[in-house]
Amino acid sequence: MPSRSDITVPNVLTLLRILLAIFAAVLFTRGQHYALAAWMCVVASLLDYFDGWYARRFHQKTRLGAHLDPFADKVLIGVIFVTAAAAIRSGWFSYFVVLILLRETALTVYRVIRRKRSGTFTPASMLGRVKTFAQCLVGNGLLLHIYVYPAKLPEQSIFLFIIMIVLLSLTLDSGMRYLLPRCSDGKQRSGFERLARWMFGIRAREV
Repeated sequence: MPSRSDITVPNVLTLLRILLAIFAAVLFTRGQHYALAAWMCVVASLLDYFDGWYARRFHQKTRLGAHLDPFADKVLIGVIFVTAAAAIRSGWFSYFVVLILLRETALTVYRVIRRKRSGTFTPASMLGRVKTFAQCLVGNGLLLHIYVYPAKLPEQSIFLFIIMIVLLSLTLDSGMRYLLPRCSDGKQRSGFERLARWMFGIRAREV
């Protein structure tokens, strides 16, 4: 059960993010106030940055917050991309969204199993935080494009296809760091991180 020490500004903001995402989902489902729902998702995404900054700045990190924050991210990302897929109604886009959500679900299950078996909490990596930022940027951009500043739906856009390819690659690769064998220094790294480390090493030797 949460204790009094868990009642902090960052945790309250995280709960607010979850509520905003849920209320936005209800509005989208009912077909009401689409623009308001889209802005709710944008505000929830901005609060993700602010609650993290506040927790670090004022030393209000808690165990509850460490578990609640990733969950809030998953709820928000799910609402954003399911809504976008329902609006765009493109086969390839829906397929990409399914893969993104499967990755998010799989990592959540992995964290739960690992915590129950070893009592070890798996924090988000830097690449994971970059991935979440990119997901919110692309997803919210689509919602604003569709519902706030209405324009032609971009299902045939090659630009959107390239963006989604990059986003999907980043999303899947950020999860691969938990599946790939550890590097020689004992650290877990994704494919992108290993490639960057190899390239950096090559450049370092050339200098």
